[in-house]
Amino acid sequence: MSCQTGISASPRLAAYLAGASHRGDRCIKIIIQDEELDLEQARVRVSDYESDWDRNVLVCVEEGSPCYILYQLDETNPEGEALYVFMTYIPNDTSVKNKMLFAATRATMKRIFGDNRIKTEYLGTLPEELSLQGYRNTVLSQDAKAPMTEAEKELEQVSKDEAMMRSQMSTNSATLPGLTLPATQELVTNLEKFKKGFVNYVQVKLDTEKEELKLWDCSNINVSELSGKVPEDEPRYHIFNFNHQHEGENIWRVVFLYSCPGYNVPVKQRMMYSSTKATFLDSLQKMGIEIAAKREISDGEEVKENDVYELVHPQQHVSRQTFMKPKAPSRGGRRLIRDRK
Repeated sequence: MSCQTGISASPRLAAYLAGASHRGDRCIKIIIQDEELDLEQARVRVSDYESDWDRNVLVCVEEGSPCYILYQLDETNPEGEALYVFMTYIPNDTSVKNKMLFAATRATMKRIFGDNRIKTEYLGTLPEELSLQGYRNTVLSQDAKAPMTEAEKELEQVSKDEAMMRSQMSTNSATLPGLTLPATQELVTNLEKFKKGFVNYVQVKLDTEKEELKLWDCSNINVSELSGKVPEDEPRYHIFNFNHQHEGENIWRVVFLYSCPGYNVPVKQRMMYSSTKATFLDSLQKMGIEIAAKREISDGEEVKENDVYELVHPQQHVSRQTFMKPKAPSRGGRRLIRDRK
């Protein structure tokens, strides 16, 4: 259910979790650094889990710095392994791309550590929510609910993550309807030009540093020029109004392309484009730009003229299976019977 980020454990974290040393640590802080899950600090167990809580957990949380915290309880699972509380700390002032990155990588972190060793998990946006009292409030609220299946728990968590990722940014720049990321005024103006037919091609870049959508290219092109517009090193959104002949008529159809040149693109950039695509398409529809066909591509060779035509007018390949009447049981070769009179 969760978005796959391609992030895995760093060699240091993998070695730490594979060894026995972490079993004596009360609190483990993990961050995402250089597109890897990495160990930032581990704090040893001194007393019981309640006495150790605040002096270990609260020193791990920093303003504007999301992280995962694994906190060891004083109880074990049926296999005799210590149980943990798994906390995801994503402060409100975290950038959108890091909010999405940490929310989407949470399932990977749990899998690496071991789901069977996690008793409780929850998300905090303020340091006090990760305090001992915050944990108690979480446990009480979870106990008050009716028991849920594992599938229901995951659905609930996914809903929370999606709501968190849709949190609004400051909208000093222009916005497209229904889109949480801001768009530059230049992009909005040129999308209106596209809608009115003044131009037939718009290329959009998602600026991951400024966290906004911006215009990259706006022009009138032939379909033969479309493949040359696809960058080889960065993702882009492309909106192209395809003018062509179909069944004797000259028609126009809008095609939306999301180009992403494979896994050489940084994880954060790839994930932001992927996560924003649906809401951007929604915004185009609300502007009155009807999308006839959409496709994800990795390079320009996938959008030659025939490819675009096939995308807009897919051929129906229907294979008809003819019914063959079964042969009658064999009685051997035909024999000539003479009439004996």
